[in-house]
Amino acid sequence: MSSWSSQVIADSRCGGFSQALSIFGEMLKSEEKLDEFVLASLLRSSSGLSDLCIGEQLHAKAIRLGHALECGVRRSLIAIYSTCGFFELARRVFDEVPSVHETDVPTWNAIISVYVSHGQYDMCFLLFSDMLSIGHLPPSDATYSSIISACGSANDVEIGKMVHAMIVKDATLDKTKLLNSLITMYSKCGDLDNANKVFQTMDRMNIVSWNAMIAGLGQNEEFRCALEVFCALTRFDQQMLVKPNRITFLSVLSSVSGCSSLKLGREVHAQVIKLSLESETSIGNAIITMYGKCGDVTKCRLSFDRLSLRDVITWNSMLMGYAQNNQTKNCFKLFKEMIVLGIKPDNHTITILLNALSSTSVISNCYMLIREIHGFLLRRSRSRVLNIAAYNAIITMYAKCEMLGEAEKLFNWMGKHDSYSWNAMIDGYSVNGFYDDAIMFFIYMQEQGLKSNHLTFSILLTACGRLASAELGKQIHAFTIKHRFPHCGYQFHLLSVNNALVAMYSKCGSISDSAKVFHKMAKRDVFSWTAMITAYAHHGMAYESFEYFERMKRNGIEPNSVTFLGLLTACAHAGLVKEGTKYFNLMIKIYGVNPSIEHYACMVDLYGRSGQFKRAEDMVETGISRLGLRQNSCVFLWKVLLGACHAHNQFGLGVRVARRILDLDPEDETSHVLLSNLYASFGMWEHAITVRSLLKAKGLKKEAGCSWVELDNRRHVFVAGDSSHPDRKRIYDKLEDLDEKCRSIGYIPMTKFVHHDVDEVQKEAILSSHSEKLAVSFSLLQNGSRKSIIRVIKNLRICGDCHNWMKFASQVEGNKQCTRSSRNPTDEEDKKSCRMRSFTECGSWKREDHEELWIQLQK
Repeated sequence: MSSWSSQVIADSRCGGFSQALSIFGEMLKSEEKLDEFVLASLLRSSSGLSDLCIGEQLHAKAIRLGHALECGVRRSLIAIYSTCGFFELARRVFDEVPSVHETDVPTWNAIISVYVSHGQYDMCFLLFSDMLSIGHLPPSDATYSSIISACGSANDVEIGKMVHAMIVKDATLDKTKLLNSLITMYSKCGDLDNANKVFQTMDRMNIVSWNAMIAGLGQNEEFRCALEVFCALTRFDQQMLVKPNRITFLSVLSSVSGCSSLKLGREVHAQVIKLSLESETSIGNAIITMYGKCGDVTKCRLSFDRLSLRDVITWNSMLMGYAQNNQTKNCFKLFKEMIVLGIKPDNHTITILLNALSSTSVISNCYMLIREIHGFLLRRSRSRVLNIAAYNAIITMYAKCEMLGEAEKLFNWMGKHDSYSWNAMIDGYSVNGFYDDAIMFFIYMQEQGLKSNHLTFSILLTACGRLASAELGKQIHAFTIKHRFPHCGYQFHLLSVNNALVAMYSKCGSISDSAKVFHKMAKRDVFSWTAMITAYAHHGMAYESFEYFERMKRNGIEPNSVTFLGLLTACAHAGLVKEGTKYFNLMIKIYGVNPSIEHYACMVDLYGRSGQFKRAEDMVETGISRLGLRQNSCVFLWKVLLGACHAHNQFGLGVRVARRILDLDPEDETSHVLLSNLYASFGMWEHAITVRSLLKAKGLKKEAGCSWVELDNRRHVFVAGDSSHPDRKRIYDKLEDLDEKCRSIGYIPMTKFVHHDVDEVQKEAILSSHSEKLAVSFSLLQNGSRKSIIRVIKNLRICGDCHNWMKFASQVEGNKQCTRSSRNPTDEEDKKSCRMRSFTECGSWKREDHEELWIQLQK
């Protein structure tokens, strides 16, 4: 072999592909003969450079020289055609020699790996089967590694188990390497029990084994278990058996980020420093991400500044840290610094910026900035199919900014959609109150033959909860049971759907169904427990919320800010001042959770409901000073206090608070209404009329209260004194009869809730035709003698008289219970038509299709 040939082979093995091809040019000039080893090395070099043109020339040269059927040359040809995306040509090279006569195991391995890399796992399994049918072709370590990888990617645990059995029987294999691959495969399939069995029964564990187990647990959201395995690894390290490496800490830091435990994060960071790994860019990026997700932005920025070698992922991690902690100004300030330093942003950078902009605290002032980012993305993209993740983020952002028209235009314009595009549109309709359209869009998605994922169902269930539609929620629930998520983290995806189910049933007034779903869950996370605590809180079952909080702690789940918000809500609804104060202090002092405006609002509500107005007012002032709140946020806290003043007839404080609110926001209609009612409660009718006139002069309008019930897949909506329903005569007759029976057992109309200057008889007449009572009467007519739960949904808070009347009505009729679910006053879809528009590029469907599609959903 000549020196040139030796140099080509050496450069090819060492990654010097360009040098190897340059020497090949010199060899051609000298007319030196090429053998199969040099050709194989040259083909490997062209594969390394993804240069198909040179590869085809070398293929032709091999044919002319008679080396095309040599095993090494064929393997290299298969590699280059696969690398360049022409796996049909790779298969043709393999098929040039009939399988029956093929005895080269590495060639079989090469073609199997081609199908694995291109995601054609069925063909991979067929080839493996053909290989086994040839008795003299025993699979090697590389063969099993490829097949195990295919099983994990295809989520086919059954074939994986068969391969596992074959590995156990074959004594010639490198068991440690293959068992490590099996741990990864079982983890990808969500079968953590078998992954742990393989890990525990290994005779020899190396660091790859530990890394595979830690990473597998983290990928399946078993963050605490992953950290426990890491603790066991550190004990091995102390015995000088196995030492953690860079890959170990990447997985561990990811798990710490997943469970948002700042204390554990600091401990892991300390170990990273001890092992002198902090300066590595990938580790530094993981540390920045961890501190960002744990809410410690100061440490996040400090880690960023100490990192000497930064890549675009480093910048993205820091941007994400700011975005996740609502520091939008700092996020964009850092982005400008990134541009000035010449760091080129990628698609993920744009997605982070858009997510930061979609924060509800800043969207009112960022319309032009949003448009600029959209334009920047369009200029960078040469094709509509590029940057699909960024386009999805723009759709989400437009929807959150209440610009659904822009979101629809972009969705239509996109040349290609993935499941996240559809989910973004469905969620956009839901968060903007167009729940019917969200459901309709999902139906249209099914008609297009597109697969739904766990996010789709979570969004739909959230929409059902906002719509307070228990029947529709049950149908979506049935759909999720029939559906199987073909993804690696099945248990994680199922968990997110179950959490959405718990919340949905609670919002629909069925706390028993929420509890059933919760208790049947095989796995629960902090969101599961929080959903159940919040469910009991909103149903006035404070002590049940406390009990689940204690159970949550006993199960080793650390509460988050939303958990404490649920507990404080429970205390506020039940008037438990002592317990509420305890949980507020526990949140700050023990768990280190900084209270948000929602937490302060709960405390103001708690003190206000219990009549402790001095403490309530002090809490408002404290919240404003500590949070540095802007005008709109200040109004929110003062309005909570005003509501309490109205409920307790605190005239002096109520008027003072109302005037303060109107100074900050003169266009706030709720404060006008509460102030008018407060004047009316004390008989100051002239003042009440003046406030109402002022409301009208400003062009403001109080939302009309309405109630509705769902019967036989139809929604029946009522307003006070409603005369539009076809069965109005029967409804009023039933209401009159029911009212007489209620009075006979002690019901007395509470006329203090009528804020009109009329006599008592007229006040009672007004109360008697409230929308809630009409809805209950209609439901009783439809149910006949059948006793069942009646769920009345309102868009506004129920008045005290109707609340009292329903207790008597339930007693008279013998129903199990009579419940109501209320939603925010901004939900107005009950009186407006479906918003869905015609779609051009993705198909056309209009309002006329509504009934037909709705029937399909019911089926």
